[in-house]
Amino acid sequence: MVFLGCSWRLQLIPYDREAAVAYARRWALARNPIWKDYEKYGGNCTNFASQVLHAGGMPFVTSGPHDGFRWYWFSDSSRSPSWTSARYLKNFILGNNAAGKPPRYGIFAYYVGYEDLEPGDIVLKYMGDNLTHTMIVTQKIFNADGTVQDYLISQNSYDLLDYPLSQKDGQHEYVKVAGYYV
Repeated sequence: MVFLGCSWRLQLIPYDREAAVAYARRWALARNPIWKDYEKYGGNCTNFASQVLHAGGMPFVTSGPHDGFRWYWFSDSSRSPSWTSARYLKNFILGNNAAGKPPRYGIFAYYVGYEDLEPGDIVLKYMGDNLTHTMIVTQKIFNADGTVQDYLISQNSYDLLDYPLSQKDGQHEYVKVAGYYV
């Protein structure tokens, strides 16, 4: 932290996209035994996405005024709802450091357009009004003219490795992960 006058100024640490994508590709078709597998409890997709974010350098956030400000996993009985629930993860990563508010410790992410996704970013899938799934971008595919043709995603819960996003049903929201504040 940098001391400026009477207030602390937080520093943004960039997301390690290469480490995040390497982790996503390593564990998309398997389960890392360090973490619990939530497939039998509604799906493992957000647990997988949280692991990817953590592998990309995102630190646990264990304090805050309520669970909506926390993101961590120490064990099945010691975890935040945002670690394993798509809705809670979305609320955490987009609400933790919302645009127009002073930054606070933890992940900084925001909505982007389709063309602005990068490997390591998050795709949220909706069926109607229900957020049902979390996916990780693992590669950007370009047309000959340099425009975005498609993305490859990796996921748990119907495990997929480098699968075309264009082949996924439902409506999608795109979330850029910039880094985290310390």
